[in-house]
Amino acid sequence: MPLFGRRKKQTEEGRKRLEYQMYLAKEAGADDILDVSKCEISEIPDAAFSICKVLQKKVLIVHTNYLTCLVPRSCQLLDLGTLKVLDLHDNQITSLPAIIGQLSSLQVNKRCSLHIVLMQKLLCYTDILNTVLST
Repeated sequence: MPLFGRRKKQTEEGRKRLEYQMYLAKEAGADDILDVSKCEISEIPDAAFSICKVLQKKVLIVHTNYLTCLVPRSCQLLDLGTLKVLDLHDNQITSLPAIIGQLSSLQVNKRCSLHIVLMQKLLCYTDILNTVLST
């Protein structure tokens, strides 16, 4: 049984919000932010990676979604090379890829990094518990 339950389906409201936010990000004179928070997505859309790369976005906000991993299989994390801020809170991400350290512009929020360390410890204990229970 999965740790966090079934993958939730995006509602019509979530789909419309995502579509609108992607549209805003491409508008002439748009700021350096791509905000796809609260869009009920289970993975970051490929187009978000393209927009961040081509338009050199500095901030990617993807909080309060159903993300379980940071990078879809068809995308490259280094496409986010211009990001200074990556907001991932309130998702179901269990680990970050090691290559995230190569995003040299990314700034570390001390409070968030503490949260990541605590989450990694919790996941380690969960893995141990699952191993013990399955034997």
